[in-house]
Amino acid sequence: MTAMSVTPTATKATPRSRGALFHALWSGWAASIPVVALATLAVLATPHIRGIGFFPALRYAVVTPACILVAIASAFLYRALARRTARPRATLAATLIGLALAVLLGMAAVGTPGLAAAAFPAVLSVGVALALLIPRFADRPRRSRGGTVALVAFGVLEVIGVFGALSSETIAPRDPRGLAFELPRAMFDVDHKFIELPSGARIHYVDEGEGETLLFLHGNPAWSFQWRDLIRGLRGSYRCIALDYPGFGLSEAPAGFGFTPREQSLVVEEFVDRLGLRDVTLVMQDWGGPIGLGLAGRRPELVRRVILGSTWAWPTDTSSPRGKFSVIAGGPLGEFVQVNFNGFASFGIKNGVVRELPSGVLDVYLRPFRPLERRGIAAFYPGQITAATEYFAEVEASLTRLADKKALIFWALQDLGFPRADLERFEQTFPNHKTIELPNANHFFFEDTAEQMIPEIHAFMSSEPGRATAPDAAGDSR
Repeated sequence: MTAMSVTPTATKATPRSRGALFHALWSGWAASIPVVALATLAVLATPHIRGIGFFPALRYAVVTPACILVAIASAFLYRALARRTARPRATLAATLIGLALAVLLGMAAVGTPGLAAAAFPAVLSVGVALALLIPRFADRPRRSRGGTVALVAFGVLEVIGVFGALSSETIAPRDPRGLAFELPRAMFDVDHKFIELPSGARIHYVDEGEGETLLFLHGNPAWSFQWRDLIRGLRGSYRCIALDYPGFGLSEAPAGFGFTPREQSLVVEEFVDRLGLRDVTLVMQDWGGPIGLGLAGRRPELVRRVILGSTWAWPTDTSSPRGKFSVIAGGPLGEFVQVNFNGFASFGIKNGVVRELPSGVLDVYLRPFRPLERRGIAAFYPGQITAATEYFAEVEASLTRLADKKALIFWALQDLGFPRADLERFEQTFPNHKTIELPNANHFFFEDTAEQMIPEIHAFMSSEPGRATAPDAAGDSR
């Protein structure tokens, strides 16, 4: 009896079939590169209020993986359709458009109000783009070396971007005291208080010490934490109050709040009235200037003195350096970097301090901006530099009501956003002023010069009206 050979029923994948599978995978990956860019641009181009009108569901960390997965699935679907139908391109296009409509209907049914409308351009453009690109990549028998290198490079950048975006979403644990995030007592040694205002805002503030009142008004991207060193050095002699504006820090905005500088200034006025503050010395930096000086112009009887630096109080032209910054940082690019990577807040704080901040300090600065629903406000405010022209015109017009106020001006010479022309305007606005130039400080000048500022503020608060000359060699006083 001779042995009979048995033919196996299961066969291994042939090199040809493995090559076809790899080609489909590559086609989907290649198509996803331009599709991700198109979807991102569509999300940013859809009309909305920059930053605060952005939907976290449409962020880069979600859109990019979704586009890659759909593109790869579409490539395999097209491969299957090419073997089974006479019109694979039309069938693929109909399937993708149907899928896009189903996604939009799902968003409208269970998503946040307005999400489907915001996503419509991106979702529909992804469907149309894949219907056009998948057959183009799949039917191409060969790939150029240059094109392959470019696709790999862009693909790697996309993946790195996704991981970078996800890492920015790490949220600090809640503080044992009931705060929204952990605040090390050793770093911000204050008691945290909250007050409900009649307008509906829930304001977080610190109130330390006794004596004449210093009201600290922060900038962007920042919150009351920025004043910790000055509060620590001054609360033994004065009552130091620092609040977070609605949407910043630990404060909550009421329903319908627009977050504009005019609204924030009115909230600060409401806060001052609720606490019954009088004869206040305003301490202002960056956005604290127009917000605080707006209050002072409306209610000059509440304000006794002003301390300010790295700020302004008048309209900004788009051709000026500050105006150009407003257009860029407050536009689609600034929004993309901030809402997806918390990048503007991180870069702004790092770049605004001359010394290297300890990593723990930077982390606490950024904690209020880590939640996706709260980080967009840091992208909203740069745009307001040129968008809130009417409010700035009102603040500028009211400055004449403050000419009798005594002023202490700290001017950081490394802060390019606030040139000497702004300093000269403040010196003209407040004839009874003392200016201290800080050659080794930037935008967050108090981070670099707190030890110099504290005795200067003590002297300013206790001195009689009139110009003073500071003998401090570290700064130029006049």
